[in-house]
Amino acid sequence: MRIAIDARMIGPENTRGIGRYTEELIKAMAQVEPQNTYSLLTRHSLPRLTENFSNIQIVTADIPWYSWREQLALPGIIKNIKSDVVHFPHWNVPYIYKGPLVVTIHDLLLKHYPASAHSSRRSWPVRLIKQAGYELVLDGAVKKARAICVPTEFTKNDLLTFFPGVADKVMVTGEGIDHIFNSHSGGSTENSVWSKSEEVEGISGYLLYVGSAYPHKKLDLLLEAWKSLSSIYPGLKLKIVGELDRFMIHYQRKFSFDEQKVNFLGRVSDSALRTWYKGAMITVFPSSFEGFGLPPLEALASGCPVVSSDAASMPEVLGKKGVVYFKNGSKDDMIRAIKAVVDNHGYYHEQAKQAGPELAVKHSWKKVAEITLDTYRLVALG
Repeated sequence: MRIAIDARMIGPENTRGIGRYTEELIKAMAQVEPQNTYSLLTRHSLPRLTENFSNIQIVTADIPWYSWREQLALPGIIKNIKSDVVHFPHWNVPYIYKGPLVVTIHDLLLKHYPASAHSSRRSWPVRLIKQAGYELVLDGAVKKARAICVPTEFTKNDLLTFFPGVADKVMVTGEGIDHIFNSHSGGSTENSVWSKSEEVEGISGYLLYVGSAYPHKKLDLLLEAWKSLSSIYPGLKLKIVGELDRFMIHYQRKFSFDEQKVNFLGRVSDSALRTWYKGAMITVFPSSFEGFGLPPLEALASGCPVVSSDAASMPEVLGKKGVVYFKNGSKDDMIRAIKAVVDNHGYYHEQAKQAGPELAVKHSWKKVAEITLDTYRLVALG
């Protein structure tokens, strides 16, 4: 098959989110079916892909996403590739594109959290126009796609709530865990500092948060809970990994915690992130809405216990082993869950170590690639 993929969200390095999904899927598909040709529309060269896979070629498309150029210029570039199928790994499909396409809908955040003062600096009229445009593009992508890939049953059901007529073309493909986070994939484990023999009294470890500071991520809920937790466990610290954008800087200034206790680390490499996971007592994931939720899964794969909200897809993705859930949006219940793990950290650490290999098998990129390639074939055959 000749497959074209919109890979513009893959960054030159340290990619997360949709870019990470796109890159890992491409690598897995190129290995599973090397006889295919994978044409990647990108904004820059990607030597880490082209130098390792002879069946990957780059098609320059230096076009910002969510832009007018995306809507007007991208279809012509795609048409020139002459592919059997085109995969858009996000809903930003050019509205005028008419060819056979597969789209991945990671979540329906756009429907649940429409543009607001919290997510844009622009005036209300501009925000409303942007929201209307985004919804038009999303609706067009869902209706025109011959197949829709989603990561979870939760997202499938959510999609069918808004688009009840598309059930026959929705495929639950899952998402995967990068092997670097697999606690059994080799490498040093000396950073894993918690064991059954350790005592809670006088702890000097840290809680870890990984993610953005967008409102639905509920980082503010964790920071509010931290006020109580830091007095209960004075030796405990909090490490926050995520883009130091205006949302994150807002929280830095709003809460003004002692920098010896609370550290905003910005973005880090995957190898550094693995070290942070393996050294943490708990990874806390308070998000109120996720189509999949990769950070807590990476944490468990690295052998780190997780405290997560019970919202959206989280129970489906994470399971029960090594995880304590709290009621979505409840600061008091979050504190209860964190205390439960801190006070029984030996048990939960062992549970997380057991969960890691199981989750790595369940959430493998090879499985995602196989399902996605089968979907391409169905679309290409018409």
